[in-house]
Amino acid sequence: MRYIALVMSTVMIVSPARAQQPAIRWTPFTFTSGAGDSIAADSARVTTLENRSRPNGAKVDLAVVRIRSTATRPRAPIVYLAGGPGGAGISGVRGELFPTVLALREVSDVILFDQRGTGIALPSLAVRSSFGIPLTASTAAPEALAALVARSREAAAEVKARGIDINSYNTIENAHDLDDIRNALGANKVILWGHSYGSHLGLAYVRAHAANVDRAIFGGVNGLDHRRRMPADADALFQRLDSIVKATPKLRAVMPDFMGTSRRAFARLAQEPARLTVDSQVMVLTKEDAQVVIAVLTGEQSFVRRLPWIMARLEAGDFTWMARQVRDVIKSRPIGTVMTYAMDLASGASPERSTRIRSQVANGILGNSINYPFDNPDFQAAWGVPDLGPAFRAPLTSSIPTLFISGDLDGRTSVGDAEEVRRGFENGSHVIVSGASHNPYATTPELQRLMIRFVSEGRARDTVLRAANVELRGPDETQLVDELRQLAVAQGGTVAGQRLREYAREGSGHYVSTFVVSGVFQALATQAKAAAVAFLEAGLQLFPNSSALLTRLAEVELAKGDKAAAVAAFRRALTADPFNQYAGVQLKKLSGSSE
Repeated sequence: MRYIALVMSTVMIVSPARAQQPAIRWTPFTFTSGAGDSIAADSARVTTLENRSRPNGAKVDLAVVRIRSTATRPRAPIVYLAGGPGGAGISGVRGELFPTVLALREVSDVILFDQRGTGIALPSLAVRSSFGIPLTASTAAPEALAALVARSREAAAEVKARGIDINSYNTIENAHDLDDIRNALGANKVILWGHSYGSHLGLAYVRAHAANVDRAIFGGVNGLDHRRRMPADADALFQRLDSIVKATPKLRAVMPDFMGTSRRAFARLAQEPARLTVDSQVMVLTKEDAQVVIAVLTGEQSFVRRLPWIMARLEAGDFTWMARQVRDVIKSRPIGTVMTYAMDLASGASPERSTRIRSQVANGILGNSINYPFDNPDFQAAWGVPDLGPAFRAPLTSSIPTLFISGDLDGRTSVGDAEEVRRGFENGSHVIVSGASHNPYATTPELQRLMIRFVSEGRARDTVLRAANVELRGPDETQLVDELRQLAVAQGGTVAGQRLREYAREGSGHYVSTFVVSGVFQALATQAKAAAVAFLEAGLQLFPNSSALLTRLAEVELAKGDKAAAVAAFRRALTADPFNQYAGVQLKKLSGSSE
């Protein structure tokens, strides 16, 4: 990609001296989002020490990007700290974070960088192998652990053979890298925006370089002693979903007891693991397998909203979808960058937190799967990374104005952990986005406006916001999609649309969502286009403000050659969801072509 080549075009070694004049040599380039939106930006390289205890030792080369501010007098630069650990800060904002980056540049330059061991930082710590857990072995089985340990040792040895000291890939060294970037920018202070592991890194930076922080935003908060998560947080998530289901009459009619369904599904797998063939591969699915997949993926908004459907499938004995997730997300998972494991294991956990975790495992709905496999002593030993110690994990106190952001449907980091960290910040405030998962930035425009005010003024209040369009996926979605598709093929989209409206009525015994409409439309689009359009129109009568369905309508109008109608539909889609980047980009293209 063009922007990667440009980022690599300039190299700068930064001294630890106090920041005065900018030392970075910027190269202009065009930064393009995943949706195709483009913006002028600058790229550079900053070189730091691999380990500060060895001033004549190896170097680390960091990629840095600047999104220039539109403000007349920009504030201190805003530095985005990516999550993971292992996420790339530059490419990582090309998706749903892109609108927030654009919004924040109203106040200041936004600085993106690939942390050591990630993205296009050098040296690369990426390895090509996967964990290779046997598909017929439970993740809890000894042979699964043996595979994990063996592949981990091989990956660590491979990186060490390149002359890389993986012991230097820890959050303390990472925080010092951030200060070297600040120096290179010529900035006396920076504004931190850290998400998930990025908040963990940001907190470490506050501890080491507090005088250089103007203010901070930490989302999906991961405290300095929070790399190991609490099993009870999964119970809180499931209870919250249970409450939403029960507060939605049509959904409650088809799933009266989400918690009960979930417990019965796990009990079924515990009593009799499923043996099945998926894509010509023989697999075994156990309770522990399903628990680990759910723990890993409950940071994703789309996955969390799908949980009623997922748990209903498991209870009914339909294991194929979950088995594929276990294979792809866990057992055949690429190892990726070794930085992920080195950073995480170095941060470790205090004895007190470990004791609390153990006390919650037995009754937790997901057991201790949230910490798989990082809390296993054999897995830890395979990487051989030294622990940063209790001083690193000690509670942090600060007077820096700090905004904490949490989603109450976040299965990766909890509201409780954020509150625990916030107690040490006398000028801290906490925004909870109800209905949002781990990455809440594109769930409500009000959060974006609040973030802009905070970086401008340094003040915010404890607030509860509500994510727009919190819609769960129903347990009968698959059956509804299949039935309505068949009806549309046999009798037309209008007849299927009438049936859809009947099912959407109170007391029908069905739960109709926009996902049902999208599913049927997508299934029909390649085989019965006229029926697909008629059915979509019926769906829009039920859900006239669905951004996703309006986007489908706009594409239909484009295919018909009616640009005016397509523009109108894309505008409605963007009004319904200002974060619909695809609609925004298409609208720009169409508006430009009509001028």
